[in-house]
Amino acid sequence: MLRGASILVAAACVVMAAGEARAAGERALVFHFSPTKHAQIAIWVEKPDGTFLGTVGLTQAVSVRGIGNRPGATQMNSGYHWPYGRREGVLPIWAHRRAAAPGAGQFPRVIFQNRAEGDASRSCDYDSTLDTYFCLAFKGDASRAGLDATTCASPFMSDKGRILSIQDVKAGYAEPTLVGEQAVMRPLPLVSLYPPRRDYVPCIADADPVCRNGEIRNCFDFSDVGGYGGVVTGYPGYDASSGATPQKGLGYAEAARAAMPDIDAVTMATPPADVAQAVMYSVPGDWPSGDYVAWLEINTEGDYNGVFNEVTFPTPKVGPWDGWAMETGYPYRGQPSVVFSVPFTLAASGMATAVDPTGYGSVDGLGSDAAMMHAMDGSITDDPAANPGSGVDRLRFPPGASYRLQVEVRDEEFCKNQSPPGLPGELVVDPVADSKHSHQWARLRYNVPPSGLPIAKYEVRYSEAEISAYDPASFIRGLPALAASEAMEALMVPVSGAAGSPIDVDFGGLAPSTHYWIAVRAVDACNKAGPHAVAELTTTAINYTKLSGPCFIATAAWGSALEPMVAGMRRARDQLLAEVPLFAVAADLYGRSGPAAAGVLKRSDTARVLARQLLGPLATTAEAITPAP
Repeated sequence: MLRGASILVAAACVVMAAGEARAAGERALVFHFSPTKHAQIAIWVEKPDGTFLGTVGLTQAVSVRGIGNRPGATQMNSGYHWPYGRREGVLPIWAHRRAAAPGAGQFPRVIFQNRAEGDASRSCDYDSTLDTYFCLAFKGDASRAGLDATTCASPFMSDKGRILSIQDVKAGYAEPTLVGEQAVMRPLPLVSLYPPRRDYVPCIADADPVCRNGEIRNCFDFSDVGGYGGVVTGYPGYDASSGATPQKGLGYAEAARAAMPDIDAVTMATPPADVAQAVMYSVPGDWPSGDYVAWLEINTEGDYNGVFNEVTFPTPKVGPWDGWAMETGYPYRGQPSVVFSVPFTLAASGMATAVDPTGYGSVDGLGSDAAMMHAMDGSITDDPAANPGSGVDRLRFPPGASYRLQVEVRDEEFCKNQSPPGLPGELVVDPVADSKHSHQWARLRYNVPPSGLPIAKYEVRYSEAEISAYDPASFIRGLPALAASEAMEALMVPVSGAAGSPIDVDFGGLAPSTHYWIAVRAVDACNKAGPHAVAELTTTAINYTKLSGPCFIATAAWGSALEPMVAGMRRARDQLLAEVPLFAVAADLYGRSGPAAAGVLKRSDTARVLARQLLGPLATTAEAITPAP
């Protein structure tokens, strides 16, 4: 499979007078770069005087999963799939500059429904629902490497939160923050610089009488969540005079679109590590020829060095924090975001490049310098040989290239009078044949359409809301498809096939037992998109692996039947069943009551912590007396 390529073009140059009107789409910019693993990225364009013009690309964890604006205090511990803790330092330079642009909207701030912002482990019984993306790690390895490898082995219930209200602000609603060694409460403003989560289809209690009567315990989403057409009742205490952009009655997704209308179009899945990327952008028709500056900000959580690490920026150990917030995960505040800039001229086709970063952002997005871009001062790692992918090297050198960021201008002489790609032919989507993955991966097949210019990429999007073949907006609102792997990275579809040849790829990121609309369209080398073909798919239920014997409670406590401590207790149980008759009677009683007890544990983070504390000595003994073969 071709994993990423740029199409280099040589074109005749016709320089038009500044200010001359052009049709949108006659010129294109292409951003070439190669990121490290799990990178969060923002790409945008400014005038030389710093006027923000537009966002080009924003990775999905920020744009869709809402990691910058979600329940939980900013300084909570982390992990790649961590569900709580607003990451206000993820892309602070982009966030502040976008928010300061003329006419820019602001996002409503998300907080926990009924608990304080430092309480990660309150019982799930009254505010949490099933989460198919984020999870907590119930394994012993709480290091960054251990948590980043977590794939949500067991169902996890998360609190999707609610909108901060004016009454909350007036009452002094705050989050715990560590300043030096002093725990303080940081008041939270009504609005956020980052979009809230918009990948989740909620259960709305006030719209569902079954849930409202308490007959289904897992329906506790607050009405604010909305999204994907969900019914909403408006923000509690919302007042238009507050200055917040969102209108009453919008859910998280629509509130994000109201504040940032282009958010769907610029959303991109997290690129795979060390793979050359070519992100295209159609130049608006009212941009005159002249000088501009392209920007790229990149960040990864927990990227430690001697200046920014778990010792210099530790998890708070004092103040209103619970055990999960302090002890599970890792302190995410490693090296701050790094920013690259490339001045370029919008006129004839050409290239401009950057090797060295322009500066770096705030470590956690807090304090008076949250919007400041710091000059490079030696505190950021820049040693690709000894520390690949860290600090400056989060933006890698593409294979064979001498730059970290390249901006390519494709002018109107190359782009105009070319037909966009046609409709992908004979689209078919089915769950993959492997029953272990058919709940999350699917097989995509279609034929390459004709195109006047070379096809630069295929956009594959999926949605639980209908994607109409006649409505481009419904296509854009879908989520970019991910590769069929546990890495949750962008799907890279090969583009080398001739018109009429077949494309056959697997993609992932899906939830079990869920109906989706899947759509695909081709985009040419000037970022002109063709029509999209649509198919429908229903994923299978999870095919759980059945292991020998029921260790219900231990499995629920640690989150996976494959955990070493659970396996040790299972081996000890099997040995005792063969040697002690009385133990067989006890095992029978456990088999009758264990599933109900496990169900309680699955709904409560606190109960799981307590269960692990109680079972820990037994598990350690079991591992000692029945070592793994």
